[in-house]
Amino acid sequence: MLWIHPLVQLAATLLALWTMEMGVRRFFFVHLGRRSVVFPWKAHVRWGKVALVGWLAGLVIGVLAMRLSFGTWGISGAHYTVSAVMAALIGAGYASGHLLDRVKKRRKYLHIFHGLNNTVLLALALYQVWSGWGLLHMFLLSE
Repeated sequence: MLWIHPLVQLAATLLALWTMEMGVRRFFFVHLGRRSVVFPWKAHVRWGKVALVGWLAGLVIGVLAMRLSFGTWGISGAHYTVSAVMAALIGAGYASGHLLDRVKKRRKYLHIFHGLNNTVLLALALYQVWSGWGLLHMFLLSE
């Protein structure tokens, strides 16, 4: 069961990288005046939701896997702590993205918050890949 968590998280992180690339295109279009850049709004929304839900599902799977395998959670130290921060940012990213998609109008700050929130979230996910690699060796590949 421990293998499911890293596979789900890796898939969600790769999908988030692609979704972020789409968001960067939007940033170039709106803020840098690059009118030739195409922003695939529907794809960004669809795959962004899948990435966020995937991260959250992977987080739950990881916590449950540790609990079932070792009888506790939190033994992975910073990896566990960062996941708790990520849970809050996932909620904020999903909610702000949902609002931006459902209520389309000119906004001053919500899109900036959404982009910064999800950039931090992606950076934390990349840290999790790095720290998780060590845990993978410790718990799964050492046998």
